Amino acid sequence: MRIRQNLLAWVSAGFLFPLLGPSAAAQTEIPMLRCDRLPVVILQVDQEDKRFLVDTAATSFLNANSFTGGRTKPVHVQSWNETTELSAGDVAISKLALGSHIIRNVRLPAIDLSAISKACGGQLDGILGVDLLEQLGVTIDLERSVARLGVGPDDSELSLIADVEKAIGSCSAAFNSADLEKLVSCFDPEFVLSSPGGELHGRDQAANYFRQYFGMSPPARLQMTMSNQRGIGDLVWGLYDYTIETPFARTAGRGMMLCRKSGDRWYIVSMRESPFVGVGKP
Repeated sequence: MRIRQNLLAWVSAGFLFPLLGPSAAAQTEIPMLRCDRLPVVILQVDQEDKRFLVDTAATSFLNANSFTGGRTKPVHVQSWNETTELSAGDVAISKLALGSHIIRNVRLPAIDLSAISKACGGQLDGILGVDLLEQLGVTIDLERSVARLGVGPDDSELSLIADVEKAIGSCSAAFNSADLEKLVSCFDPEFVLSSPGGELHGRDQAANYFRQYFGMSPPARLQMTMSNQRGIGDLVWGLYDYTIETPFARTAGRGMMLCRKSGDRWYIVSMRESPFVGVGKP
C-alpha cells in the first residue's frame, strides 16, 4: 500500500513521466537522411512516404507543392528568433507516423517550401518542428544523426488508455450538458485540481468550482484532447489540452491528469492545469 501511495504522489507531482515515460524505456533509433547538411526524416503521411526537414527551433509545416490545401488562412511561422505572419493552406491529415509512433487527425498549414528544397538540392515535403516532435515522442541526436522513439504502450496499456478516454469523453459531455451531478461523479473522493489560482480538494469543492459555468446563455462549452497517456495497473496518466468557451471569455491551456480505476469505473484523481497566456474574450 505504501508503494502505491508513493506512486500516486509521484504522478500527482508530475515526476512519473521521467520515471516511466519514453526517456527511461528502451528506445528505437531511426537513421536520419541529409539534404545537403540539413537533417531529414521519412514520415508516413496518410500511408505515403514524405521527406521532412527536421527543425527543432520551428513549428511544423507542409510544402504546398506536395499537398493540396483547403481554405487559406493567416498563420504565424515561429523560428528561433522571430515570428512571421504568412498566408497558408489548411491541410487535414488522417494519420501521420514516424516508425511506430502515430498521430491522428492533424491539421497543418501548407506554404511554399521550394526555396528550401532548391537550396539543399532535394525534395522536401514539409518541416518537422518542435510541436510534432513533442507529440510523436521523438528526441533528435544530431551528433549521431538519428531520431529516437520512446517505446510506446503495449496492447494491455492501450486498452486501459481507451477506457479512460471513453470515461473522460463522458465527463466532458456532462459539462457541456450542464449536468453537475454526473460531472462531479467523475472525480475521485480524493480529487485535487491545481492551477496558478490555487487548489481544490474533494468533490464538494469541485462542484462549487464548476457550478460557475452552468446556467449561462449560450451554454459554456468544454473541449478536451488527451495525449501522451501511459498506464499501469489501475492508474492512467497523461497530458491534455483544454478550451472552455463562455459568453464572456475563452480559456485555454494544458494540464496533466491522473485517473484511477475503482470497481468498474475510472475516476479523475488529480488535474494540474497551466492556462495559456493571452487568451481572453471570444
